[in-house]
Amino acid sequence: MTDRAPARDGARPSRSRPAMPSIATDVLVCGSSDRGDDGAPIAAAAALRADLPDDVRVRVVGRLDIDDLLDVPAGARVVIVDAAIGIRPGEIVELPLTGLLGGRERVRPRSSHALAIPEVIGLAGLLRGRPLEGRVVVIGGVGFGLGTSLSPAVARAIPALVRAIRDAVERDGA
Repeated sequence: MTDRAPARDGARPSRSRPAMPSIATDVLVCGSSDRGDDGAPIAAAAALRADLPDDVRVRVVGRLDIDDLLDVPAGARVVIVDAAIGIRPGEIVELPLTGLLGGRERVRPRSSHALAIPEVIGLAGLLRGRPLEGRVVVIGGVGFGLGTSLSPAVARAIPALVRAIRDAVERDGA
């Protein structure tokens, strides 16, 4: 691409760039691929990216941080994907963000977060001045030690996790 001649007023005309689609849903993928079943969300995200509409952004965040939620565009929904303990290995649970805030769920996201996910979600809502809308999709895991291998039950459930994430993205009012 070559530069255009300056406009008559001396200003350079801007180069046209394709417009970025606005973000309707931000998928935040937690986990670590070198921590056994904690890598399941990352494996699912790799399989998922090509199947999503242009207005869905997928970000691998590792540990969910308040800044990750503050970066969710105004008006966009969020889908948080993580591995969890407290449910059967390979079992997938999807619930609204508010389902984690009450602390009554048996699901405990596993990625080592500086703050617990319910605290991060609540604090981000306070800082944003409004609660976040969205869902959490978790897969039960059994092994979270060093190593890149998923447990057999979790490895078999990756296609179902991909479907659950896609369903959470497509769900009205995620």
